[in-house]
Amino acid sequence: MTAAQLTGRVALVTGGGSGIGRATALRLAADGSVVVVNDLDAGRAQETTELITRAGGKAEARAGDVTDSALVDTLVDGTWARHGRLDVFHSNAGTGLAHGELTSISDEGWRADVELNLNAMFYCVRAALRVMSAAGGGSIICTSSASALGAVPGTGPYAAAKAAILQLVRSAAVEYGGTGVRVNAVIPGAVKTPAFRRYIGSDERLSAYERQIPLGRACVPEDIAAAVAWLASDESACVTGTTLVVDGGLTAKRAEPLIG
Repeated sequence: MTAAQLTGRVALVTGGGSGIGRATALRLAADGSVVVVNDLDAGRAQETTELITRAGGKAEARAGDVTDSALVDTLVDGTWARHGRLDVFHSNAGTGLAHGELTSISDEGWRADVELNLNAMFYCVRAALRVMSAAGGGSIICTSSASALGAVPGTGPYAAAKAAILQLVRSAAVEYGGTGVRVNAVIPGAVKTPAFRRYIGSDERLSAYERQIPLGRACVPEDIAAAVAWLASDESACVTGTTLVVDGGLTAKRAEPLIG
């Protein structure tokens, strides 16, 4: 994809204050989009915006909690009111909250994970569909997780929510394809975000994990951002209702005994 592929377009990125969201906001801006950066943390959203503007791009920070459906509607409607369009929505906010074996998960823990990782995704997709379908097109990209494709002990609520996103994407793509709106999911594997580094704990554990990955390394946020930028662009004009796995080949690999 060539630079400036998204010139003149308006993109909204949730969870844009760090990690994958920040990398995606920077990439979409570098490709020519005006980027609305949303994050729960206003300071981090502003930091991302400043990084974009210092690089010569255009962005604005809009803090808020996407588990509040009214806030999501205001975020989308405000973007439309200020810019007259919304071409790309990267619904990215999410993280694992309730950890442990399933029998140890409280009702509150389950609900919290589903609220952030699935319900908020629905609120974002619904709001984006509303304005994009009326305008005759757009691209919605949802961040799922490799946890949607294979179970990791202790992450059941998060994994269940991330798996449900894939069916949400298919449903939205089928129902709204006729309006010109495309809806897809990106599935990151291990990505060297601040959250993943806290989860993995040490450089030694990270190295041991990376040795299991066919490409020999964990992804960096820019790898996921590149996939999102492609799904946002006209180069993926006939791609909808699908999932793009970006994981260095890890989910393609089976556990087998070494021979020889």
